[in-house]
Amino acid sequence: MSEKNHNPLYELAEQFFGDSSFKQNVLEFEKVFQEQMNTAYMRVSSWEEDTRYFVKAELPGLKKEQIKIEFHDLCLSLTVSHKEELNLSHINGSAYSQTRKQMTKTILLPKAPKMDEVDAAFQNGCLLISFPLS
Repeated sequence: MSEKNHNPLYELAEQFFGDSSFKQNVLEFEKVFQEQMNTAYMRVSSWEEDTRYFVKAELPGLKKEQIKIEFHDLCLSLTVSHKEELNLSHINGSAYSQTRKQMTKTILLPKAPKMDEVDAAFQNGCLLISFPLS
């Protein structure tokens, strides 16, 4: 076993379940999870255009339900959450794993927007928020 893949949890699980498929299943699960949350940060850009302020966040692979938008005076906070559940069945038993990942990005705004004037749309992995500057 290479040093990179050495993990006492894998060895203990293999002893408990009696086969080596546990480690392979966990490694496959980790790979899928990393593909879903493939960036350690959110790509966010903001700009003024005419009389509106825009914030664009690139969030590929996420669903609208995983995104939370909050305004606090001059700040906009974007939080994305991702949850993975994995049930593995083995000859000698089963295992359950749950992983949650959450990221928050806070953007300083030029002015505090009126909530009834904020527009937000999420399409094809792109979140676009805008509000008037006047």
